[in-house]
Amino acid sequence: MANRAPVLVLDGPPGAGKTSLLARMVCALGDESMWFTEPNARLATGLAAPVHPSPAGHTLWFLRHELDKARAMRHLAADPDTRLLISDRNHLGALAYCYATRAEDSLPYRTARDFYARRIAPELPETVLTAILLVSPDQSLNRRGNVAELPRWKQWFDAGLLERLHTFYVEIAPTLCPTPPAIINTDGATPEAVLAQIAGVLADAGLDQTARHLTTATAPNPRPPLADEFADAYAELGGLEAFGHPFTPPLTHRGSTVQLCQLGALHRDPSGRTRLWNPLTAPAVRRAA
Repeated sequence: MANRAPVLVLDGPPGAGKTSLLARMVCALGDESMWFTEPNARLATGLAAPVHPSPAGHTLWFLRHELDKARAMRHLAADPDTRLLISDRNHLGALAYCYATRAEDSLPYRTARDFYARRIAPELPETVLTAILLVSPDQSLNRRGNVAELPRWKQWFDAGLLERLHTFYVEIAPTLCPTPPAIINTDGATPEAVLAQIAGVLADAGLDQTARHLTTATAPNPRPPLADEFADAYAELGGLEAFGHPFTPPLTHRGSTVQLCQLGALHRDPSGRTRLWNPLTAPAVRRAA
């Protein structure tokens, strides 16, 4: 068990800084990490796509995705080249939505919670660390410009929903984590202060070298341009509607190139093939010799 990489999950309300933190960690850790971007049903195709376009259908897709991810993580965590697996959200995101939404066709919270307890929890790897990033509803809105950039994101700007999400992450989410989570309030906190707290979580788990890499790395540009090599794939897979904005520059990772966006990432292998970054379906790429 000692050679298995721990999994660090980043979760919390919109605007708490999860994706910005993931981007910074990916840039800092390079080949020693593997990661999962936020689950995105719009990028799922074929049999992996949601079976029904309702909120309940999307929540079931999310939970099944988390079940597949939990199973995949067991294998990825055993890769000797990986010191840390990082995930932007896990089952907490689906449960938070079920708890907070008032949509009539949503999945009942109790049903979602039972799915996690009966199916996902038994499949999780041995070491799952959770960091819940908290942000007040007012700060959540301010950081995201107060208005949804696209119509489909409008619900995430509803003050009542944000209040209920905050309640869930404070009062309920800690009971639904495999181990007690680190709870980090990002209101008024600098990115460096949040990163230092994450480094402390990793140091406590015995990853001292990884923690040092985080705190000594240079911060990436918070809104870099999309790389030309990914422009065609980005547009073909849905563009801004599907991916959101880029959050890292193109990075060399284990002999390939990747670029992380708000809601997904793109991968270009040495042969020039460009595809969606998805560790669930693609085998872990070993570090270049």
